[in-house]
Amino acid sequence: PGPEPAWCAGYSFFTTNGAHAPHVHAGSAWADMRSLVDASVREPMDTFLDDLVRDAGPAFAGGGGFFPPAVDPWHRRVLLACPPDALPGKARAWERVEPRLEELREPFAAECGDWAGRPDTFEDFIALLREWGDVTTTAAHRGWGLVGLP
Repeated sequence: PGPEPAWCAGYSFFTTNGAHAPHVHAGSAWADMRSLVDASVREPMDTFLDDLVRDAGPAFAGGGGFFPPAVDPWHRRVLLACPPDALPGKARAWERVEPRLEELREPFAAECGDWAGRPDTFEDFIALLREWGDVTTTAAHRGWGLVGLP
């Protein structure tokens, strides 16, 4: 296809091969390890991840957010929606947490290592977070929101 319109862009995550499960697993990993993380990292990480890979509010389609809930819970039409006004705060949170990602290594090992349904490695977890950081920062810079489609 031709160039994308000025108001939207498609992004395919390199680390997920188009699957939704890695995002869910990353959210579960964060939920499991967050209590072991210092508040100075935990708070911006929560701000960043909530409603991206962690269902923490009304933005998810299944939770009565911007889109009506899917009739069939196994085949959601929209995975997430994050409005344009939420993205600058997420981008600022990412700027605060990105230089401190290495601090998550030990909590990840303690709570997520060798667990089914979690990212395979700490490096996989961080790679997906960095991709979300890129997407979020770019969308915020453009004044856009995010919509995750199946």
